[in-house]
Amino acid sequence: MKKIYCLLITIITSHCLTAQQGTFLASAKRDSSGVFIGDMHATEQVESAGAARQYAIVNLKKDLEGLDRGSKNTLLADAGNGADRNLNSEIFATYLARLDKKYKGDVRSIETDNIRDIFQIDQKSEIKKRHSSVISAQCFSNKNDGRFIKMKDLDGEDIIGFPLESFKGNSRYGLVENYHQGFARIKKDQVFGFLNYCGDETIPCQYEKAEPFNDGKALVKKFDWYFVDVYGNESESLENIVEAKALRMGVNIAKFKNGKYALIDNSYDVSKKPLSDYFDEIVPFNNELFRVKVGKNFGLIKIDGSTKIDAIYDDINATTEQGKWMIIEQNKKMGLMDTEGNIKIKPSFETIVNISIDPTISSNSALGIARDEAGIRLIDFKDLRTSKTYSAITEFNKYGLAQIKDGKYVGFINLDLKVVIEPVYSNLGNFNQYGLVSACKTNLNGATKCGYIKYDGSEIIPIAFDEVANFNKFGLVVAKENVKNCSLPAGNCRVDVVYDKNGNLVIGKTNEAAPIGIKYATTDTLFNASFIAIKTMNPLKNGDDMAVEYNLVERNSLRRITTQSYLSIKRYDANLLFPVMKDGKWGLIDTTGKVIAKPTYKDIMVTTEGLYGVKYENNKYGFIDKKGKVQVAFDYDEVRPFNNGLSIVSRGQGKLGVINRFNAKIAPCYFSEVNILPATKQFELLDSSGNKFVLNSNGDCVTNCTKFDEIRKMANQ
Repeated sequence: MKKIYCLLITIITSHCLTAQQGTFLASAKRDSSGVFIGDMHATEQVESAGAARQYAIVNLKKDLEGLDRGSKNTLLADAGNGADRNLNSEIFATYLARLDKKYKGDVRSIETDNIRDIFQIDQKSEIKKRHSSVISAQCFSNKNDGRFIKMKDLDGEDIIGFPLESFKGNSRYGLVENYHQGFARIKKDQVFGFLNYCGDETIPCQYEKAEPFNDGKALVKKFDWYFVDVYGNESESLENIVEAKALRMGVNIAKFKNGKYALIDNSYDVSKKPLSDYFDEIVPFNNELFRVKVGKNFGLIKIDGSTKIDAIYDDINATTEQGKWMIIEQNKKMGLMDTEGNIKIKPSFETIVNISIDPTISSNSALGIARDEAGIRLIDFKDLRTSKTYSAITEFNKYGLAQIKDGKYVGFINLDLKVVIEPVYSNLGNFNQYGLVSACKTNLNGATKCGYIKYDGSEIIPIAFDEVANFNKFGLVVAKENVKNCSLPAGNCRVDVVYDKNGNLVIGKTNEAAPIGIKYATTDTLFNASFIAIKTMNPLKNGDDMAVEYNLVERNSLRRITTQSYLSIKRYDANLLFPVMKDGKWGLIDTTGKVIAKPTYKDIMVTTEGLYGVKYENNKYGFIDKKGKVQVAFDYDEVRPFNNGLSIVSRGQGKLGVINRFNAKIAPCYFSEVNILPATKQFELLDSSGNKFVLNSNGDCVTNCTKFDEIRKMANQ
């Protein structure tokens, strides 16, 4: 017994891993091919068999050092002190033989003890699991070469082993599972077997079914079910068992020929006795308990087969606070009980269900909803606090809030069961990307007014409007109000305003005393990636809407830059000026909304070399500069873009010429045709008689200049 108690400290520290083993194995996933189970990536390559032995010694020492703590006769004195990177096979074999002997002795000490409890099972399980790894590692004694890797097994422990991923692409393998307790389960040529750490098929593939090793033995089926131990020895057939599943600590679930289930341990082939009673169903409930079914009733048993909760309940389910509370059903009513069988909430509810909460919202919330004839309430499964009863509760959103309905009114409650937005609203929408939700209240006069509130309950858009739209992707929203004393159209109208996501008024009423019923609609249209277009409908006197016009809002500041709406707005140019149209006339505004050229022109051309060709009221073209100042008078029926400071112009009737930026007539409007030669950028001019003239890109004559001078002289007289 003294030896056993020396184990306690180490065993206790490893208990968490043992208890989680079943869960860990269950979560090990197959790769995309469906063949490989568990992460088998190498953390380091091992260059020789000697080095593999040394690494194996290091890993196994950790276990033995803990088990030998407090013992004067250590086994580690001469067994590989880490200085030799290529430990020879003789020392390695001696060391493992000592470990083998010690583990066997420890198991015998526990088995001869008269005390039998769950802790003792845990002790023996831990030793057998380590012993299984020692048996598998013995293969390194016989290896003089080979390729090995450092990796983690299915339990997350550091091991040295054969690189199982080398089987990838080999069609003979239908399953390759990462190492567990020293052995890797494989399915080759449609039958199962096991590999040791060296990759040797130490238990040949021969079984139609096989479970992973479970404390020194594995369940296998070859017509009948058997145990096979770490040495490859098969037990006698397991009588009356038709199906089996390995759990942990040497315990398994078995289905018998009579259709009943029971827990069996690894000695069942000798004892012929199950650990537990027989049940109609056994399923894992949590890491320590199993749900059992007897007829129509449910209870719980421990892994040693003892009864924890009698099978007297219509149903038992775990809460999200798994392992602490259970949802129980009795006489068609539900309540809560702890795993010791103590009733915490009497079965009085019609339903109690877990709430699934996205882990990105909260990783530690454990909530449920309970419903009875009064309504529904939230339950915090961590401390069994309950909320007030409500007529409705929605799912929790990304802000950790659920909408609650109390009578006719709605609000929001958080994950701590604290009401953060009181149920005083007649309607609440869904939270948008800015953390805002549309909210409406009904006043004493029966009128409903709406606005927007934040997730903390603060009012962002005043709850004073008859309707609010949805925000656009830039953070703008239209709020609508029905008004009686409108100036246009006279009488009743609807007046729109525009707010930003911070609650700032972007576009307000045109006149507070007698507003104009302008309608707005936000868009996701951008000008030059920096300005948002707001559709604007100005009413006529009879109440009809004009054609759609546009205002501009600066994207970053969400500040309106236009002082009036425009029927058309073109993207700004190199001068940072927008061509805009109002009442059928064109003008220019800058990016602050300042009017550079009033909308007085019938047409406007894209700027070239800083000047804009515009059409004036007399239906003649000229040019204005980026300050709106006229630089070329409105004398021309047609103008073309400037090229190197020169523009081709026309006075009609086929009379073309060339002017510069100051309206100087480089070539008078005399010619029937003027073209720019693409290769040289020269001007080619033809008169009505077919004479050809060429001017260079600066306007100087280079061909037929005598005749050209005569034409220019006549024009200057």
